[in-house]
Amino acid sequence: MPILDVGYRAWQGHRTPRSTRAMVVAETGIRLVWRNTWLKRILLFMAAPALVVGIFVGLFEQSVDRTSTRDAMQAFLRSPPAQRAAERAGFDLETAYTDPAAARHFAWSYLLLVLFRYPQAFGMIVVLGLIAPRLISYDLRSKGYLLYLSRPLTPAEYVLGKAGIVYFLLFMMAAVPSLLIYVAGLFLSTDPWAFAQTWDLPLRILAATLVLMIPTTAVALAMSALTQESRYAGFAWFAFWVVGAVSYQVLWLAAQVRRGIDPERMEFLGEYNSWMLFSPYETLGYMQMQIFGLAQGEPWAWGPWVVAIAMSILGYGIAYRRVARMLKA
Repeated sequence: MPILDVGYRAWQGHRTPRSTRAMVVAETGIRLVWRNTWLKRILLFMAAPALVVGIFVGLFEQSVDRTSTRDAMQAFLRSPPAQRAAERAGFDLETAYTDPAAARHFAWSYLLLVLFRYPQAFGMIVVLGLIAPRLISYDLRSKGYLLYLSRPLTPAEYVLGKAGIVYFLLFMMAAVPSLLIYVAGLFLSTDPWAFAQTWDLPLRILAATLVLMIPTTAVALAMSALTQESRYAGFAWFAFWVVGAVSYQVLWLAAQVRRGIDPERMEFLGEYNSWMLFSPYETLGYMQMQIFGLAQGEPWAWGPWVVAIAMSILGYGIAYRRVARMLKA
């Protein structure tokens, strides 16, 4: 009998279901990414803003029952950003001064939006700039994708597994702190109707997280797949956000100058207009504002959703096509 049989032998081991094979890629990538010391430091640093927002939620709940802290709550609601948010949401702040419990849904939604809009959004840009550029570009340079695709794994499952790494990080950064704040707010509240007034906020948190996850992951994977040098993908990632923000502000300022600087007619940065679509940051922020119900006083704008869906389809399509083409080469 032959000592060494080099012929084809079918795999006799256990096969995972096809629906879970992308999760194997994601799990492996998460373990490797989690070794990054800077990532752990950034995530720890990002816990501070979530703690501050949680404290504000607690103070608001204290002001509902205690008149001693009600003045601080009213000062918070009288701030210009809160007043503009109330106008957009179609909420009358005068009722909050006499019946603070009536403002619970608005106050919690506004605080959670601030958390999504600023610390979590900027943290997302930094974290993905450190992690995402290497996800596909490093495999293309080292031919590591051949190791993945030599197994019963399709290019689509490979891309989905790489996207799962980013999904996990963004979920930990955005959804988990916000959900913990919501649960803490319920425990700190003495009002038995608090849950009935805010039951939809967890669903809005998950929807806002999806809005943050899907388009940004698509853009990051596309940039990583278009080059074998991760530093080029990282530069393109940060330039994508910076150039978009600067373009929006320049175009917005030019529009204000063209119509004449009139305080009564002047639009605020962040109000919906067509120039907003040049800035990914403003576009995603306005979509999250709509999700949290803080844009009900304005006509529903479909432009940001169309742009986000188009960028998602284009980004994932580029990543898939690049990997599939390299496999055929």
